[in-house]
Amino acid sequence: MSVQVRHTEHVPEWKIKEVEDLVERIQSSPVVGLVGLTDIPAKQLQDLRAELRDDASIKMVRNNIARRAIEKCSGDVLPLADGIKAQTAFIFTDVNPFKLYKMLEEKKQPMPIKAGGKAPTDIVIEKGETSFSPGPMVGKLQSAGIPAAIKSGKVVINETKVVAEEGETVSSQLAEVLATMEIFPRKVGLELLAVYEGGLVFRPEDLTIDVGSILSKMSTASAQALGLALEIGYATPTTIAPLLQRAASKARNLVLECAIPVPSMMEALLAKAAADASVLTNLVEGGSAE
Repeated sequence: MSVQVRHTEHVPEWKIKEVEDLVERIQSSPVVGLVGLTDIPAKQLQDLRAELRDDASIKMVRNNIARRAIEKCSGDVLPLADGIKAQTAFIFTDVNPFKLYKMLEEKKQPMPIKAGGKAPTDIVIEKGETSFSPGPMVGKLQSAGIPAAIKSGKVVINETKVVAEEGETVSSQLAEVLATMEIFPRKVGLELLAVYEGGLVFRPEDLTIDVGSILSKMSTASAQALGLALEIGYATPTTIAPLLQRAASKARNLVLECAIPVPSMMEALLAKAAADASVLTNLVEGGSAE
């Protein structure tokens, strides 16, 4: 990692002041991140800033000023500069990086994909009837590589098809059709590029966590651990109650099986003896044991 900063013979006073203010904010904020602003409409960006006001503050600065400010901070912050891209802003918050990433992802909005854009994921058109009436739309669908036909007065997609694989360039015909069908493959919002907390710089790939899957695995592991502890008789505050219940049940079964005259079990022993005697009586008299 290297931080490249261009130095000129004379640095305007306003730049020096802005760098100093940034350094102070970086050093005083528990969590400092860099977010990408590419392709975010001005209105959406304004709305996002308003929505995040209670949780985070966004500061837009020139890239060279951002690099200068990071360079003047302690060494463990320096890797943060690798996240600076074309349109980048600082985000200052108390929210931990994992929650911040999740929060920003949830606030992204679906947007149409433009001609020449790269498919963010596989774009799939599902088989079935559409809301379009017969007309030019059939030709547009077919020119975009979508198998379409007219059936019962409706435009129908004949088969489910991947019209653009992840990373593939979207043609103008396909972009037009997707917009018409209100299929918006892109999600636009603040893109968390890097975030610093407690001496560590996290990348987006470090923060992508499937919470549902992790909770499911933890639940399974907990159940298995409890089963093992009960099986081997390992006493803990959690297992002591079921262990005592299991021991009590086994003790009762042993008393009944061996006819041990325990005072608290006499009623059950007598009932078992009476049942056994009834069975023997039936057998002696030539009846069945049932």
